[in-house]
Amino acid sequence: MQVTTPTHRIADATGPLWAGSPPSGWGDALHLVSADTGRTTSDVLAASGLGWTVEQHPVEAIVAQPNAAPRRVPVPRAVANTRSDTGAVLGVVGDGYRPLQNGEAFALADAIVDSGAAHWLGAGSTRSGARVHALMRLDREIKIGGAEGEDILPLLLLRNGHDGGLALTIGVAPFRLACLNGMVLPVEGAERSWKARHTAGVTGKLADARRTLQIAFRYYDELERLGQQLLREPISPSEFDRFLSRLVPLPTAKSDATDSRRATGNAERLREAIRSTYLTTDDLDAVRGTRWGALQAVSAYHDHHATVRRTAGRSVPEARFERATGPAPLKDRALALLLA
Repeated sequence: MQVTTPTHRIADATGPLWAGSPPSGWGDALHLVSADTGRTTSDVLAASGLGWTVEQHPVEAIVAQPNAAPRRVPVPRAVANTRSDTGAVLGVVGDGYRPLQNGEAFALADAIVDSGAAHWLGAGSTRSGARVHALMRLDREIKIGGAEGEDILPLLLLRNGHDGGLALTIGVAPFRLACLNGMVLPVEGAERSWKARHTAGVTGKLADARRTLQIAFRYYDELERLGQQLLREPISPSEFDRFLSRLVPLPTAKSDATDSRRATGNAERLREAIRSTYLTTDDLDAVRGTRWGALQAVSAYHDHHATVRRTAGRSVPEARFERATGPAPLKDRALALLLA
């Protein structure tokens, strides 16, 4: 099976075309801005359609009654968070919950950009606005092992939730540029996500921006070191097969023979999909035969080729964006095995 993934150059990272390219398009989950149009939070909110606010309204239960019209009963200690522009319900929360508006949440990004150590890339939302995010690029270059085609985009992603399920959070979101594989890996001695403090004063915002940049630069220093280590270490075809067998072990036999055959078949298909990605993806030609190349094959499968289904609250492009920019157990396990 021939596997096709997008191919990008470092120059592409300065324009709007590199993000969300087929086959893993992100759709409206991310609206990119240029250096000219995206200089402040207000610019980015306007460009990404996030200029709305969160309003709160009482919640009522509709109680059916025999031989009478349904009765509307107030729900105590609960309110609905809604969008001011569409009225869509983003989530039901306790009446003590106070929404952090998009402009307030992104003010930390402004402080980071104003430091001169990063610049805006864009922003967007998923789950009909229940989750919003801002994306920045640190102004540093990373080329794993100095190898051609192994450029890493050092991104920062700020997330906030309006459904009560996510506090203001910021984390690293590295990508291998050649294929846009997400690389949010567990790196020893460095955090990959952390809670952001919400402070009103300028001094507090600057302090949180400095803290964020210190954590982020430490992570990318360690990721670069880790990548160089994996790039130097060869992996033979037989070692790669053993790696796959440990990454995707065959399930233990079940009492139901049909279920057992189905589970075994699923594991074998997953192994074969990762093996095909490793053997046939063009942008792995220069690193195939290294542990770094093996890791990239797993990442490429996870981000670009694994089946992603639409759900009631999230489209396929939104799901792919969230998968690529967050931690993934399959990638974490692959890294642990390759370092063992």
